Amino acid sequence: MKYNPIYICLLLATSVLVGCGDSGESTDTTDTTDTDTSESTDNTDNTDSTSTVSLVINEIVASAADDGNDWIELYALQDIATLSSYSIVDDNTEHEAQYLPDIALAAGEFIVIQAIDEADTPPDDGYYVTFKLGSDDAVTLFKDAAQIDQLDWEEGDAPQGASYGLFTDGTGTAQTLNPTPNAANEELSDDSSVTLDKITNNDAPIRINEIVASDSDNGYDWIEFFVTGTSAVNLSDYTVADEDGERMALPNITLSAGEFYRVYATTSETDDLETVAFKLGSSDEVSLYNGDDLVDQLAWDKGQALIEFSYGRFPDGSDATKILTPTPLTANTLGQHGPLVISEVVASDINGSADWFELYNSSTDNVALTNYSIIDESDDIEPQSLPDVTLAPGEYLVIYATDEESSGYTVNFKLGKEDELSLILNDETVDYISWKESDVIAGFSYGLSDVTTIENSWDKAFLTPTQGSENSQAKAFNPTLVNSLFITITDENWNDILDNPLDEEYHEASITFNGVTLDSIAIRTKGNSSLTSVANSSSDRYSFKVDVNEYVSGQKLFGLKKFTLHNSYNDPSYMRETIAYDLLTEMGIATPQHSYVNFYVNGELFGFYLMVEAIDGTFLENNFENANGDLYKPDGTGSDLVWIDNDITSYADINLKTNEDTTDNGAILNFIEQINNGETDATDVDGLLKYLSVSVALSNLDSYHGTLAHNYYIYDRDGVFSLLPWDFNESFGTFTMDCNGVDIRELYIDEPTSGALAERPLVASALASESNLTTYHAYLQTLINGSLSSAQFSQRVADLKDLISEHVANDPSAFYSYSQFEQNLTSSVNNFYGLTEFMDYRVTNMTQQLNGELPSAGTGSGFCGNSFRP
Repeated sequence: MKYNPIYICLLLATSVLVGCGDSGESTDTTDTTDTDTSESTDNTDNTDSTSTVSLVINEIVASAADDGNDWIELYALQDIATLSSYSIVDDNTEHEAQYLPDIALAAGEFIVIQAIDEADTPPDDGYYVTFKLGSDDAVTLFKDAAQIDQLDWEEGDAPQGASYGLFTDGTGTAQTLNPTPNAANEELSDDSSVTLDKITNNDAPIRINEIVASDSDNGYDWIEFFVTGTSAVNLSDYTVADEDGERMALPNITLSAGEFYRVYATTSETDDLETVAFKLGSSDEVSLYNGDDLVDQLAWDKGQALIEFSYGRFPDGSDATKILTPTPLTANTLGQHGPLVISEVVASDINGSADWFELYNSSTDNVALTNYSIIDESDDIEPQSLPDVTLAPGEYLVIYATDEESSGYTVNFKLGKEDELSLILNDETVDYISWKESDVIAGFSYGLSDVTTIENSWDKAFLTPTQGSENSQAKAFNPTLVNSLFITITDENWNDILDNPLDEEYHEASITFNGVTLDSIAIRTKGNSSLTSVANSSSDRYSFKVDVNEYVSGQKLFGLKKFTLHNSYNDPSYMRETIAYDLLTEMGIATPQHSYVNFYVNGELFGFYLMVEAIDGTFLENNFENANGDLYKPDGTGSDLVWIDNDITSYADINLKTNEDTTDNGAILNFIEQINNGETDATDVDGLLKYLSVSVALSNLDSYHGTLAHNYYIYDRDGVFSLLPWDFNESFGTFTMDCNGVDIRELYIDEPTSGALAERPLVASALASESNLTTYHAYLQTLINGSLSSAQFSQRVADLKDLISEHVANDPSAFYSYSQFEQNLTSSVNNFYGLTEFMDYRVTNMTQQLNGELPSAGTGSGFCGNSFRP
């Protein structure tokens, strides 16, 4: 055997850390004889002369729970004067054994060796070898070129979060353990959970692409895989499991980039099909593993994988999931809902009349209802036959759910407040709908938001009842109206919120809004500097966050799980945020919905507020075809997106909001690295330029490009990140931190940062391209010629004044007087620019910058820095 004359670094349990290469002793194999002679003379280690083993491989970790390094623990059975005659290697034949240095080890001492890849940066906190450990691997220990010990483990023996080794230390049986580096080994207790790696689908070369859980030809369920990377993949390197978690081997076949492969999911014996030994349920989950690393996962709910349909990724290999038409081994296509669908249900008629559901023919052919039946899944009853009616294409039919006589078509059951209906054809469920109590409040219905388009035909929404006609979504936000929102809360809870605002602690309350009452929602204060400022003042006019499903799982208010109430802090006009959001929406940016409300607490008007949709999973579903990506709200360490390192914990305040239990954050680390290298492949550049055109036009430095680098979200769509707007109440030049002594209305359009441009790499990388600058300038010019022109902008302000002036006048907790409100629409109040005054000046200034009459950028130190300004 060849020996690699390289010392490895070791960590002694009873000593301080010793760095690599401290020995200075030659490790050439010619020195081995001298070392052996010395040890033999000392007679401390009698391995060679008595065949008694003095050193054993005691424990290994091949997949650390905290994404740390693999490691190997050695244990001394006897005193050893020096380890320099020992060497160690894994079972990769390309690796050479690596010697241990000249270190003494007493009987009963442990030594932990970190196992890293040769290309990795050596650790600062211990000793290491330059090979990693696999999920199916072995470590062999040599003394004087003779093998003296080996620890061998197989797939599943050393999963992430667990170790594998001897119990008891030094002499016991090898088994899966709780990791105990430098300490006595422990059995894996019954309540110990072995944590598998999080999903790494941003790097996964193969994905679960499509499933069929109910084959239309009475065939087997199946799972399709798709190679997303650019390299070939051997499927046998992976295992697959359903929701029960038992992993199954995949066939030994190599797939090329872009290739599809299907396995059947069945417990039946088959001779000519590749199978895994489980079936797929109507609601289930399939997970893909590489070793103990969970690399992909596809989950579906009841009604998403019906007969005649499949479920999977659209487009192929993406994060976006849709109901599909089965396309084994070919590109996925969307599934057209129908031909007969359950379009709408009313489970609590406002007039006390019978419940009803509506059917719709979404096909181009007539549909005979006598072939179908319907079943109320929550009741123990047989399926009910549908009437002898033929529905023409695009036609609706209302059926009443009642046990009383009715003049219309009926079925003999009622609909519950939490219930589900299944449409049956030939003993198979062909359509399905379920709902929660908050979906079917009296006066409202629940059903399909749009049955006419293939892209949206499966989406469901909170509706206004429309018997026999196209569904109409009931929405929380109407920008042309001022609504009233009522909170009822105990005095104890409300006083605790007002007395301890900085705790931002939720308290239970009931809410009534636009005819909907929910008895158990959560409310708390919200904000950053504005929250602190109000808390230190005599005012109780805080901004609030409302969580509708904090106490009742699945509960929604007009489809919302969360929303906020903004207090117009630092905005005498009450309009800054509204106008900013409207401009962003007009530019095509996914923007929170918003509208004004009079906010009542226990029957008394508390204040005039702006109600704003939360940016959360529901927002993503409403705005993106792919709603399954990672959503972040950076605010603090790392929010400037300046590269630190490839450890997500170094970006402590990036603040992941979705996929907390599955993502490995690899996509955002790649994104940050790219923009710091001046690259934009991982950036939604067009969306960013549109956002910047509005934010820069409004001199909005309470944002990413300002001092605090906050008040924004970023969303990952298959590795491409979009910036989403948030909190524009200090736009129109209100936020001046670090910008004292300069006129913020003159903010550079091409260097729109308060500090160094390089410290805002998302902006710097995008604006470094001449092509991007041209596009960005065009967006600014569009705003200047249109929405921000004097006539159009003044009319916008006047229209909003007509809408809200009466409510501003009646606002009992206002920060400013009504006269200050009126004044601030056109001219400054305190340090707050008047809206039209600001915009006229800003448009003139931006025009001069675009025309080259004024500089559009400085020296790189930012507008508020030390860059030259004439």
